Amino acid sequence: MDQQTFRQAILLLSGENSVAILRALRDGGWHLSSEVARSLHIHITTASKFLQRFADLGLVDRRAHDARTFEYCLRSPHLRLEVDFEDDGGPLREVIDFYVAYFHSLFERIRYVGTPAIEIEMEHRLTTDHQELRQAVFDQMIDGSEAGLDRLRELVAAVHRDLWSVCAQGLGAGTAKGVFQAALRDAIGAHPDLALRCGLTRPLEG
Repeated sequence: MDQQTFRQAILLLSGENSVAILRALRDGGWHLSSEVARSLHIHITTASKFLQRFADLGLVDRRAHDARTFEYCLRSPHLRLEVDFEDDGGPLREVIDFYVAYFHSLFERIRYVGTPAIEIEMEHRLTTDHQELRQAVFDQMIDGSEAGLDRLRELVAAVHRDLWSVCAQGLGAGTAKGVFQAALRDAIGAHPDLALRCGLTRPLEG
């Protein structure tokens, strides 16, 4: 993982309940946040917050359970962190190009499915509800700083979850998953080296 992700992982793992939450997944099965919270006698919001962050950092796997919830899985009972100390920031403009390619492909595929109402709602969410992403991309992140790349990943992950919710409700989780995965393959195909080196797919998985 890159250095920024490593720092975030260390901070997250130092939080109260974090190790216990990971231990609750050690059987290798898929678990809902509510199941983890119940087994540890903690609030579901606490479990959900930690699990979402673990998934965003690539420490656990995440998949849609239904249109509103996700379930999580620990790939192995042994968690190892490897940090890449080489320069892996990547030109921020190219990173933005990757995410633009992803969302462009996603909208094109939604149009192909022929669901105007879903497309309109997605455009509304992207242009109205996530103005912070637009502001960050065009005004705050052009300097290419490492912090800018990390913030961009966080914002993209939030947009992705929101658009997934719209599509899963309108198309069904199975069809929506196929559309999103195809769009991700398109973006990776256009920027394969950058996507792998900078961990750009993490906010778009699950």
